[in-house]
Amino acid sequence: MARSLALGGFMAVGKSTVGRRVAERLGLPFVDLDAEVERVAGRAVAAIFADEGEVAFRIRERQTLQGLADRGPLVLALGGGALHEPETRALLDERWVIVVLHARFDVVEGRLGARPLAARARALYEARAPGYAAAGLRVDTDGQSVDAVAAVVCDRYRSAA
Repeated sequence: MARSLALGGFMAVGKSTVGRRVAERLGLPFVDLDAEVERVAGRAVAAIFADEGEVAFRIRERQTLQGLADRGPLVLALGGGALHEPETRALLDERWVIVVLHARFDVVEGRLGARPLAARARALYEARAPGYAAAGLRVDTDGQSVDAVAAVVCDRYRSAA
């Protein structure tokens, strides 16, 4: 069975938007991990963070990922911190092709809105940068259309799968 594709990167780099387009091009199902966590939990990510904390959210995230691992090839948009959790990263490394989307912080900052970790965004961006750099195949999104980024991601996936 072909490996699934996981799109990683900082929050608001375009993982879900690009992921949907990549899934269309590859003829694979698309899943947004945060949306799947919400569906399974019956609660919004922001509510999980507020009521249970980030550690509990990361556990839910990993459990949801484990449930997706055997579904067959699909395109998955990861949450921004998923690649930085050791157990989650080990599962991803073993079972998925990882492509990391990158955007400059000023681009990301304009897209953040009211995300649970937006208040710490700059510090998180800087702290997570080395982990993203080491996590997978990198695709820069700055100044690129969704179609252009999706085409590069598809090429990287096909060559790695």
